[in-house]
Amino acid sequence: MDLKELLAHVSGLKDNLQKYVETKASYYAVLAFEKAVKVLSLFMANTAWMMAGLLALVFISGAVAILLGELLDSAWLGMLLVGAFYLLLVLIFYAWRKRIFGRMAIRILLDIFFDMQDILMDDKKKP
Repeated sequence: MDLKELLAHVSGLKDNLQKYVETKASYYAVLAFEKAVKVLSLFMANTAWMMAGLLALVFISGAVAILLGELLDSAWLGMLLVGAFYLLLVLIFYAWRKRIFGRMAIRILLDIFFDMQDILMDDKKKP
């Protein structure tokens, strides 16, 4: 094998390596786009559910406030009791926010991370 053949092989290897790197970069760009679409769709679906739930909560709260107002013969007292109940819930959520929401965020991020690790491991197993 002379020098020209060796240089041709090295040049071919360089081209193949460059194509491989470009293909991998494209693959990870598509994978990132897929993850972003998945997160956005989950966010939109959860937002719709939360808005429907909040709307139902508003009407149920109004009905409970009216009912309590009729039972206590004072509309403002019924509304005050419902408001105090929600204030108590807010204080409980505030006191436990790290334990409730911190664990939830960590769990979601770990699920996304390990899902990504499974994809990377599958990619390494391919010949």
